[in-house]
Amino acid sequence: MPPFHYEAINASGKIVNGTFTAETIPDVEAWLAHNGLSPIAIQVAAETAREAGGKTITLKDRLLGVRLDDLILFCRQTATMLGAGVAILQSLKVMSQQVANPILRQAILDMIGSVESGASLSDAFARYPKIFNTLFYNVIRVGEETGTLDRSFEYLAALYENEKEISERIKAATRYPKIVVTALFGAIFFLMAFVVPKFVKLFASAKVALPLPTRILVAVSGFFANNLFLIALFVAALVTAYRLALNYEEFILARDRLALKVPVFGPLATKVYMSRFCRVFAVLTTSGIDIIRTLDLAATALENRELFLMMEEVRNDVEKGVNLNEAMARHPAVPPMVREMVAVGEQSGQLDAMLAKVADYYDAESNYTIKHLSTIIEPVLILALGIIVGFIALAIFTPMWNMMKVVRGG
Repeated sequence: MPPFHYEAINASGKIVNGTFTAETIPDVEAWLAHNGLSPIAIQVAAETAREAGGKTITLKDRLLGVRLDDLILFCRQTATMLGAGVAILQSLKVMSQQVANPILRQAILDMIGSVESGASLSDAFARYPKIFNTLFYNVIRVGEETGTLDRSFEYLAALYENEKEISERIKAATRYPKIVVTALFGAIFFLMAFVVPKFVKLFASAKVALPLPTRILVAVSGFFANNLFLIALFVAALVTAYRLALNYEEFILARDRLALKVPVFGPLATKVYMSRFCRVFAVLTTSGIDIIRTLDLAATALENRELFLMMEEVRNDVEKGVNLNEAMARHPAVPPMVREMVAVGEQSGQLDAMLAKVADYYDAESNYTIKHLSTIIEPVLILALGIIVGFIALAIFTPMWNMMKVVRGG
């Protein structure tokens, strides 16, 4: 039997806390009533996390958080148990014993307590927005309403698997450029910190007129050498300012709007987001959800604020009686293919099938772009590398040639 932590009011009106071991929350409530206590809150005690997996939540666990792999496993196994006829509460209890991630395990244990106390499953998920995003608990809510929870978990597992696959492909495609850029910055730091200062002393003692590239290099090297603390402070302040700015809607909107305009990565992000939107829309339409609510829920799949607000406007137009394809046509950011397929789907009565095909198309397009990502980045990277290395070489060797001329002339 799991221990439950309770908060209650005694006969004197004071709030008391404690732990009581029982089978369910109603058993705890009955025990509290028997002892003259009125419960305020009851939840599974934190100790259950250790009983379930023998592992407490460490600082490392908190830093790593809940990964996509953990969510995929949770959704896939829960879908399997629900499909086999296992009740949702029993499925959660089984998962609390099988999930390896201690943060996710603790969340599941808390959700068990919430569901046993009468909360809906979607509301229990909604209490953990850092683990389960808006789309997650909305899809679960649809599953509760339509009686297709197993399909909801299967869809979420497929969605996370697709997201993980895209993430892994982008990492693989950008691994070489990341290594080159890291090595380049390391080499520049080494030159500025150890090599250039020695040449500066040499040039100063020789009293040779320095060319412009060398003067620029010396100035940059001196700035870094004399202001390391200020540079570190500036970087820390910049990171802090960015995190604080994330609390403002205007900043998030400007950032996401700019992200869509970044060459290569902007169009790729648009394809990924539209694929996800169309996939969610198709699934919800198949489930029998009305188009207004479908647009509301599908918009949550758009993690870009600019696209999300755009779909909110589309939703408002549709609510006023405008056809979906006409509402989308008012926004240039909606790709023409999406608008055309929506028009065909509305005319043929197969909107879900058309949008599923659009999602498949954008998945293929995204995979093609990611596959050729390295071939797009490498020429730019090589050009930048050549310019930087050439500039440093010119700045160092030009005054050395001048010094040799002076020595020969002398």
